[in-house]
Amino acid sequence: YSFVEKDLPITKHSAKTQYAEQLFKEKGLCAECHILDPDERAGKVLFTDHTYDNLGIPSNPGNPFFKVSAPYNTCGKDTMDLGLGSRLRDPEEYGKFRVPTLRNIALTAPYGHNGYFKTLEEIVHFYNVRDVEDFPPAEYPETVNKDELGNLGLSQEEETAIVAFLRTLTDCIK
Repeated sequence: YSFVEKDLPITKHSAKTQYAEQLFKEKGLCAECHILDPDERAGKVLFTDHTYDNLGIPSNPGNPFFKVSAPYNTCGKDTMDLGLGSRLRDPEEYGKFRVPTLRNIALTAPYGHNGYFKTLEEIVHFYNVRDVEDFPPAEYPETVNKDELGNLGLSQEEETAIVAFLRTLTDCIK
């Protein structure tokens, strides 16, 4: 299947969608955290396993919090968001953030815990090549997940297919 900008959006039940969903589940490893099984309590697919993970996202120099003065921000641009670890006071959890739902993901830019990525294309590309292309260092490198992302080997066309699939997760509002 060819996934180019003129082909978007794909419909929720097309052959292209099925191909993209297969990439999402298998080669892209997205469903390792953004699970496709119905949530026990909600009875619906929520596209999250409700866990916490450090994806290796760089610090966002445009983060408005960096401009907040003391006593709220005592470190200025050197502030580091430790995520779950700051709440638990556990260094093994530093830099980990809750795996978000992907429902309506096309409507919730920017992406990443600190808004580093402006588009779905940017964050999907990061997941794919974080460990093989030159990205700034992770905000908190010690706990970065190196098992499920960073060197997935997706082609540009496969990245585009996954983004197209993500766009199908937007609710229809009437």
